[in-house]
Amino acid sequence: MIKTIVNFKGLYGDKQAIYLPDFIHHEPLETRSKMYDWEIKEHLHTELFQVFIITKGEGMIISENKELKIIGPCIITIPTNALHGFIFQPDITGEVITFSESFLENIFKPTPKILHGINRFNLLLFQKNTGVFHQIGQYINEIVRELYDDNLEKQTVIQSLFQLFFIGIYRYSILQRQTIAQSDNRTLQYFQAFQKSIKQSLHETKSISQYSQELHITSVHLNRICKSVVQKSALEIVHEYLINEAKKYLLNTNYSVSEISYFLSFKDPAYFTRLFKKQTGVTPTDFRKN
Repeated sequence: MIKTIVNFKGLYGDKQAIYLPDFIHHEPLETRSKMYDWEIKEHLHTELFQVFIITKGEGMIISENKELKIIGPCIITIPTNALHGFIFQPDITGEVITFSESFLENIFKPTPKILHGINRFNLLLFQKNTGVFHQIGQYINEIVRELYDDNLEKQTVIQSLFQLFFIGIYRYSILQRQTIAQSDNRTLQYFQAFQKSIKQSLHETKSISQYSQELHITSVHLNRICKSVVQKSALEIVHEYLINEAKKYLLNTNYSVSEISYFLSFKDPAYFTRLFKKQTGVTPTDFRKN
C-alpha cells in the first residue's frame, strides 16, 4: 500500500489551488513558521518552486526522513514535487519567495543549462562568503520592492532581477558543489515523469495505458501513485492539465472553441465543451466572456 504524501497546490497549510503561470508570493520566514510552532511538516508542492533566504539562525531541513542542519546565512531552493519539511529555532530570520514552476521555466527557456542547474534541491551555505550572500540578497530586496510597488514595466523588471538572482545562485552552487541529493522516492519519480509526459504529449491523444507503458508500470500502479500524491486519478490529472491549457488559449488567443479543442487533441469539440464545463462550472465560451 502506497503511503499518502501531503501535497499543497498552494502555500503550506493553504487549501486554495494556484494556477497562475506568473504567480509570485513573498513573506518573511517567521510569518508562517511561527503559526505552526516553528515546525513545518514534510510535504510537497506539485506546481510551486520555493526559495528560502535565511539571514541568521539555525534549523533542520527534513527530506524523506533524512535531516540536514541549516545555519544562516544560507539559501535553499526547493523545486516542485520535492518532499521537504523544516524545524526552525525561534530566533531564525529570513524570507521565502514562492512562484509557479512555469515562471522559472519561461525565464530560462533560452538557457536550459542554467535551468537544469537551479531547478533542484540545493542548500547553499555562506558562512565563509557573507559578501556573496549580501550581493545575491540585494536582488531579492529589489524583487520584493518591485512586488509591492506599482511601477512601470513591473513584470519585466521582476523577471530580469530573478535572472540575476538565479544566475548568482547557479554560479555559487557550481563553486560550492553541496547539493542535497535528488529525491530517491520511486513514487515521486514516477509522478514527475508522468507530469512531464503529459506536457510533452499535449498535442497528441494518449491513453492512460500508454502513459503507464512509458513508465514501465501498470495503469493500476500509475493510478495508485497519482492518488497517493494528489488524491486524483491519472485521467483526472491529464484532464486538469488540458483544461488549464485550454484556459490559456481562451484568454490569450482568438482561436475558436473548436480550434482549441483540436489543438488539445480532442476529436469532438462537444466532448471538450462538456468536460470543460464539468471541470470549471462554465462553458468555454462563457469562460472567455468573463
